[in-house]
Amino acid sequence: MSAHKWAILLLVSLLVLTSVCAVASAQSTQGGTVKINSPSQNGKAGPTQPVSGKAQLAKGYSLWIVSYDPTAGIYYPQAPPLTVGIDATWSTSLSAGSTFGVGKTFQIQAVIANPSASSALSTDAAQRTGIAKLPSGAQAVDAVTVTRVAANVAGSASATPSPTALPTTSAATSSVTAAANPSTTNVAQVSAAAKSQNPLPGFEVLYGIGALATMFVALRLTRQRRGG
Repeated sequence: MSAHKWAILLLVSLLVLTSVCAVASAQSTQGGTVKINSPSQNGKAGPTQPVSGKAQLAKGYSLWIVSYDPTAGIYYPQAPPLTVGIDATWSTSLSAGSTFGVGKTFQIQAVIANPSASSALSTDAAQRTGIAKLPSGAQAVDAVTVTRVAANVAGSASATPSPTALPTTSAATSSVTAAANPSTTNVAQVSAAAKSQNPLPGFEVLYGIGALATMFVALRLTRQRRGG
């Protein structure tokens, strides 16, 4: 085999191995993937809104449902963190309380947190005052924008675990009378981050198989050359 062909083979092997490392690193950093299936984007949410979806979490990470007021810039984590079933599904009931009045538009975010961030979210949820930003180690990986309505909206989620009611704060209350249609840029950013930073499950396996196949071919060609 010519030196040129050997160089190409080596380059391909290095690119495949680099891709494997990059995918594995991204999966570990983000802590998994989450998708909110219900309610839908630009849907409606009642006082007690069923929320459900699917998730694949890395070991040690937990899933939190957080309400976000884009007008006031306040996050309201709901305790406790959710349990993901063996079929990768999760469900809960979000208690909007009196923070989001009828007609208010807000976001429901799915947040993945490492152990330290999860502990901080537990403390924040217990205080019931809302937080200006998520703790370090917590990241929103999916979100939907909903509009608060007077009556509960049917959904596929269960009422377990028991939700923590969101409080009425001065900042959140004043924001109810603010713009009726706040920007949904945050949702677009969250969705884009989820797609770009969370690869589809199984990609790392395919990359690994490709790397092993490339290495196997290289060894066979080396043996054939020596035998010839």
